[in-house]
Amino acid sequence: MVRKSFLIACLALAALTVGIVMAGNETTTALDVKLSVRGMTCADCTGKVKAALEGVSGVTKAEVSLEKNEATVTYEKGKTTPEILVKAVEKAGFKCSLPKAGEKGADQS
Repeated sequence: MVRKSFLIACLALAALTVGIVMAGNETTTALDVKLSVRGMTCADCTGKVKAALEGVSGVTKAEVSLEKNEATVTYEKGKTTPEILVKAVEKAGFKCSLPKAGEKGADQS
């Protein structure tokens, strides 16, 4: 009887462990988008844009180019959107827009 109870307890623990591991294995889809950023004049400006983008939940990487007047952002699908990224840049004091559909850098989700 003790042996049977022990076996049932082990099976229950194994099932619980598998459930916890599977719940933590949700895959996220990372997407890239290029944003056109206007109004940057120096390295401090690019730092402000980068900080604004990295402050958005779901952003995993942000690179800002003063020379190209653009930002390349990697973000997790479902946690943010390109429109939210544009608003974050605008809130930091810069003009920002998404590439038109079909242009290089347009989000292909």
